[in-house]
Amino acid sequence: MAILETKRLRLRPLAEADIPVLHRFWTQPDVRRYLWDNVIISMQRVAEVVTASSAFFEQCGSGFFAIESKDSPGTLLGFCGHRQFEDGETVELLYGILPEHSGQGLVTEAAIEVMRHGFRTCGFEKVIAVTDTPNQKSVNVMQRLSMVFQRRCEWRGLDTVFYEMDQADFPG
Repeated sequence: MAILETKRLRLRPLAEADIPVLHRFWTQPDVRRYLWDNVIISMQRVAEVVTASSAFFEQCGSGFFAIESKDSPGTLLGFCGHRQFEDGETVELLYGILPEHSGQGLVTEAAIEVMRHGFRTCGFEKVIAVTDTPNQKSVNVMQRLSMVFQRRCEWRGLDTVFYEMDQADFPG
């Protein structure tokens, strides 16, 4: 499985050892509000996500990466990566950062490298990203990636926006 690097970050595939840290991260109120629709997920659910990510790496060459600073290796700052969208055909970009690291451009930096990996190495033809409309930080990341707005609709009972990018339009 790939390890990606940017100027400030090291991105490595999520591993079983990350489950307790991810659980603490994903159950924080500011994180779960948008990532898990404010549901406090179980440790088992986190393990299922990590297992699904590993399977997606095996199948497609990508999945969820742990975001670590090169200055403090081994410390999880967030995650960024690809997964199979619920339609079974589309690849989705998903990301999150610990609130104390928000606003530093780390998610955008990680997402650019993950998108490059998906398009150039894995051969993805299109990637989507989906978020609750009020999650403007996530929308801003999608826009900084040059993803194109597709639609706004009610999805899973929430006001949601969909963005996408085709491989040919990836600027990096």
